[in-house]
This record gives sequence, C-alpha cells and structure tokens, in this order.
Amino acid sequence: MILATLLQQAPAAGEGVRETLKLLDLPPAWVVVLLVVPGAVLLTWLCYSAEKLSLRSRAVLSGLRLFALLLLCLVLFRPVFVKKHEEIKPAEVLLLVDDSASMLRQDSYAGGGSRRGELERLAGKPPEGAKRLELARAGIEKELAPLLKQKGYELRSFRFGDTLEPVTDLKDLSGRGRTTQIGSALSQVLASHRGRNVSDIVIVSDGRSNAGTPPLEVARAAGAAGIRVHTVVVGDTRPEKNALVQIAEVPPSALEGDEIELSVRVAGRGLPAGTQASVVLEELDPNGDARPLAEEQVELDENGRRVVLLAPPLEGVARTNERRFRVRIPPLPEETLRDDNAVEFSVHVTPEKIRVLLVEGYPRWEYRYLKNLLLRSDQNLEVQCFLLSATPDFVQESTKGLPPLATVPTGRKDLLDHYDVVILGDVNPYKISPDPLRCEEFLNSLHEFVERGGGLICQAGEIDNPRAFLGTPLEELLPVVVDPTGVSSADLSGGEEFHGVLEDPSNPHEVVRLVPDAAENRALWETDNGLRGFTWFYPVLRAKPGAQVLLRHPSAHNAQGNYPLIVCGYFPAGRTLFMGVDSTFMWRFRFGDRFHERFWRNALRWVALGRLKSGDRRVQLDALRSRYNLDERVVIEGRVLDEDYRPSEAPTVDAHLSAPDGADSELKLTLVPDHPGLYRASLDVDRPGLYRVWTESKGVRTASADFEVVLPSRENSDPAPDPDLMARLAQASGGGAYELANLARIEERFPGQKERRELLSADLDDAWDHWGTLALALALLCTEWILRKRWELV
Repeated sequence: MILATLLQQAPAAGEGVRETLKLLDLPPAWVVVLLVVPGAVLLTWLCYSAEKLSLRSRAVLSGLRLFALLLLCLVLFRPVFVKKHEEIKPAEVLLLVDDSASMLRQDSYAGGGSRRGELERLAGKPPEGAKRLELARAGIEKELAPLLKQKGYELRSFRFGDTLEPVTDLKDLSGRGRTTQIGSALSQVLASHRGRNVSDIVIVSDGRSNAGTPPLEVARAAGAAGIRVHTVVVGDTRPEKNALVQIAEVPPSALEGDEIELSVRVAGRGLPAGTQASVVLEELDPNGDARPLAEEQVELDENGRRVVLLAPPLEGVARTNERRFRVRIPPLPEETLRDDNAVEFSVHVTPEKIRVLLVEGYPRWEYRYLKNLLLRSDQNLEVQCFLLSATPDFVQESTKGLPPLATVPTGRKDLLDHYDVVILGDVNPYKISPDPLRCEEFLNSLHEFVERGGGLICQAGEIDNPRAFLGTPLEELLPVVVDPTGVSSADLSGGEEFHGVLEDPSNPHEVVRLVPDAAENRALWETDNGLRGFTWFYPVLRAKPGAQVLLRHPSAHNAQGNYPLIVCGYFPAGRTLFMGVDSTFMWRFRFGDRFHERFWRNALRWVALGRLKSGDRRVQLDALRSRYNLDERVVIEGRVLDEDYRPSEAPTVDAHLSAPDGADSELKLTLVPDHPGLYRASLDVDRPGLYRVWTESKGVRTASADFEVVLPSRENSDPAPDPDLMARLAQASGGGAYELANLARIEERFPGQKERRELLSADLDDAWDHWGTLALALALLCTEWILRKRWELV
C-alpha cells in the first residue's frame, strides 16, 4: 500500500495566479534602442546645449528632463498589470513494471560487495531468497516513489507482459505474463499519454524482451518527443551460467513395494564445454530432511539430456501413502540462476494390488509362461485365470487366497468391482460362454469397463485375436485398425526370426523401457545380443489416431509404413495395449525372468493407471492437460459414480490441492449442468512446479490427478537479464540506465520544477492610471523648474 499512498499524495493538477507587468504598446526593441532612447537623450541635450551652466548643473537639469520624457514614453507604451489565472500541471513520470513470468525467477547474486548489501537492504532479506518481482517492488516503494513525490512529479504506474495495464498497488503484480513486450508497452503508454505533461518514463524489468514491437525504435521516438526513458535492470546481470533440472516423466502413483522410475531433463547454459555435474535423487521426509537415493554424473550442454533415476522400494519403515522426492544439481561455481537447480514432486503410493483377469483360448506357450509369471513373481498382483479350452472339471488357476473361476465374469458390476486389468489372449469373444447372451453381455461390459478407466491388454494369436474382434464392441477399444482381409504374417515373415525396432529409442515409452539407459535399452530390443526376436506377428493396417506405436517390424511394411507390433492407446479414461506378437516368453533365454517380468510389470502398471488413481474405482480425477503455462487457468474434471456405478447427482465434490512446496489447500468441484456424474473446477496458481489434486473418503485417498505448471516457453527459454538492451534503450532516448542496486543514483535525472502552466484567463489593470504616476511627473517637472529659477534660467 506504500505506492498507493504515495500516488494519492502526489502533486495533483490545480490552479494558480501569477501577476506580471507588461507594456502593451511597446514598440519593437530596435525602435526603443535606436530611436526612442537616443531621441530623448538628443532632445534633452539640445534643450541645455546653449545655456551657460556648470557641468554638474547641466547634468542635473538634463537628467530631470530626460526622466520626464522617458516617463512620458512609458505612459505612452501603456504599462499594465497582468493577472493570469493558470492551471498547474505537474510533470508526469510513467512507471512500467515488468509483470512477465521471468520476474518470478530467483538469482544467486554470488559473492558479497555493496551491490548485494544494497539489495538485501531493499528486500529485507538475502536477495537470493527473493524473486525479481519482490526486489523490484521494494526498490520502487522505498526509493523511486518517495523520490518522485519529493521532487514534485506525478507517478503513474503500469504493468506489462503480454499487455499493458494500469496498476495502483504493486501487490497486484503476479508475474503471469507469458511474454515480455517492452517495445509494445512503451509504444502504448506513449500513445495513451500524448498531449500530457510527461517528462520521463522509467522501465523496471529484467530486460529480456522476447515479443512485440522492437523497443529501440520506440525509445528513439520517445526521445524525439522530449521524453527520456530511464531503465532499471532487475536480476543478476553477470553473464548467464546456469544448470537446470526439469521434470520429464514422473508416475503419478505406484504400488507399495514397487521400484519407482523417475525421469528428468538436465541442461546447462553459458557453461564451458565438458562441464560435469552430479544429478542427485533424494527422498524428503515430512520434516523436509533429505535422504540420498541415487546419483548420476552427467555432462551438461545447451540441448539437454534425459536422466533416468530409480527410487528403490521403502524397506523397514511404516506404510506411507505418498513419497516425496527431490532431484537436484548442486550449485556450480559462479552460477547466476539457482532456482531451477532442483525440482520436487510427489508419487502417490497405493497399498492396493492390481487385480488381473487373464482369459486365454488354449494353453499356448505364451499363456503358460505368462500365467506362471503373474501368479508367482509379483506380490502386488491378484490374478484370476480362465482357460476356455479346459475341461469342466479343470480347476482354473488364481492367486493364492482367491477362489478359482467357474465361468468368465460377464457382468458390468463384476468387472468394475473386481478387476483393474483384463488380458485377452487368443480368444474368440463369442466362445466365452455357451450362452450367446452372456457373450454379448461380456462384450458390452468390457467396453464399459475400459471406458470407465479399466485397462485392457490384447495379445494377438494365430487363430482368433484380433480378427474375431471385428464388428464387435472390442474393435472400438483396440488402438489399431485391424485388416479385415486377414493377411497372414506367414506371407510376410516366412517364419524367420526378427527384432522389433523401437519407435522412439532415445525416449522410449515406459512399457518398453526395460533399463534406464536409452542406448542399452535399444540394444536389448534391436540386436542379436539382446532379447530373443520374434518369428511371428499379426499384421494390422495402422495405429489409430491418438494411439502411440512403441515397437515396429524392422522391414515388413504396407502403404502406411512398417507394421506396428506393440501399440498403446486411451479409451477414453481407460488404457489399452495391443501386442501383435506372442513369444515374449522367449526373452527368458539368456536373461531368465528379468526382462520378461519387467516388460509385463511395466505393461500392467501402465494400463492399470486409470484405476490405480481411483482408490474405490468409482471416482476418476483428471486435469484436462498435463502441463499448463503459469498464466493459464487450470481445469480439473472429476467423474463420480454412485454405489451402483451410475453417474452421481450430488451438487459438489470436495477435493484437495497440493502445491510444489507441499502446502495443501481445499478445492471444490461443482456438478456440470445437464451432465450427471461430471464435476469441474478451475483455478489459478501462482508458482511453477508439480501439483496434485485428490479426493478422500474417511481419510482414504479415492482418486488423484497430477499436472505441471511451467513458465511460458518464451520466458523460460532465456530468463537471464539483458542489461545491454536496457542500456541501449536509455541511450536512444537520452535517459539513464541503472541496476536496481544503485537505483538511488536516478535522483540526478529528476531535478524537479518541471510542471506545466496552462492559461485559463487574464485580467489587465493599467499601471499608469494612478495618482502616483502624475505625482512623479509633477515632481520631476517642478524640481527642474525650481532649479532653473535658482540658476537664473528662463
């Protein structure tokens, strides 16, 4: 409120009265100098040139006559008193404060010295702990605004980023602009104040103009109009040296006892080639204490590189429903920006198990090894298997403690209540049951199951899958387009072994990321020294729009390109995975169960994610986008079902929001009109980082969603201050360039007394029309007459 008070107390436009003496009929100066004055002197000299007088007497009489003549001329020139009524307009100073996202950065200000001390005095705390916007606000309120008030200037403040807006209180600055348009802001403020008594403009910014009108041209135009532009640079003005960490991929949730794979992107700006840095993964406890988990040495460069770190399962500690991590790079010597050296985020840990239904048509080798793997190797799985070709007296296999299935569950409530993932092997859906109605029920129930967040894995076989899905509700679930002509892979591969090719080997999808190192992972998939290849695949036409191909055939292709072998997709809240190969069990050769288990673990967790985020499977929570710019409004949507899995009609749903610093707040989602079960909330956030929204029931988390807020790309691409541009701006207009630490020196540019007076009215009063004028004339003439008589002159 300091600035607002100073603005209220600033000199306001008012009225004043000024009196001056003016000769209305005064001839031009050359007439007075060359004719009037010499003529009066000459006339006086002629009057007494023939008289016999002493020099002293002649001078006195001539002087009296000369003054009388000059008094007469003065009266003829009509002297008047002019009383002017004027409007007084104080000089205006326009203050432009940068409100873009880069002003939320925190600089390091390494080293001591007077500059750091002055910034600490302004901010009231160490400057490395203050955002640029906080330092700018402190400098304006403590230095600039009081100075201008004292000197009699009127301060008008504006903030700019994408647009220019007036501001009365600097606390309204939020740093939400996605661009810094110095030139456009300067141009707009000049245009809107044309004709006003603007003497100076002060720009407070980091100077990193990245959009809009070129500022130098506008500054020259301001200088030509007599308006000086002064610049104040905010931020560490040393050449940029910066190591930064950004989140690349973080799972929103994990199962209890799981190893958690975390990916970050690290880069370096302005650093010498070959600069090495340690990337450290730490786990934070509730008190904020850090426990190192992993560390990797990397070489920093401008392009950045992906680093994958593994957080081991918690051992020997009490259960927790959330693990909080920090990935950081220790500050480098002389680093100018350190607020982006670390990222913090949380991963929700669920104690629940993934519930899997595995349905297979006949006991092929892939089924046998996969069934054994799922039943024995993963404590976080609960599996029920059903082999369609088994005899009626065969006891279907399941995880210990679970009852064996007598029939394939076909009801919607059975699937939604008891399973998170359904795996369909080489199955004809119309052989699920002898009853055709139950087969239709299974197809429709599975469709709804996936639609409401369930996971589906379809593994192709040589008999039914996926060709038997054509024309059924399952066809819509598949992330691929099935060839209705039924082309055989035998016609394409000839039974020869081949290795699939990763679609994105440098950044593989988590399903096909078997080891953290991208090069080693690629070698596993694509070389003879890695996993065993395939000898058969099912050729599909192409991936559907929005689906993601993970693995392709190395050579066999159609008009759309090489045949996709593994494809993942979404529908719409659920996740689906199509596998066009049937021999993953062969990966046990040379490596045992290591990569066979890792692949299926990855696949099951990925497709189950839609259900893992919902603790009771009836609540789904999603951010409409996974990443938002800081200036954008975040939209959260929830889909809530009642006990019968029907859309809820409650007016609101209570939720919680966790900020990057771990602080929690309340959030309320409201029912969208005419859309039962759909709830929505929108919110603004004030800092970048990873956010989490979740719902609870009786203290137990029921659903969660994560989203990341980042600085706008233009503001984040180069956040270092640009003092050179600010100096050239000031020079182009005749102004001064300053750093925030020496802002007090700007006083030399504001001497004061720059107000402008505009005439409202004027009154004239004749100065000669007064008895004093006549008395003076008589006094001069009488004195001359008396002296003439005394000196015996006629």
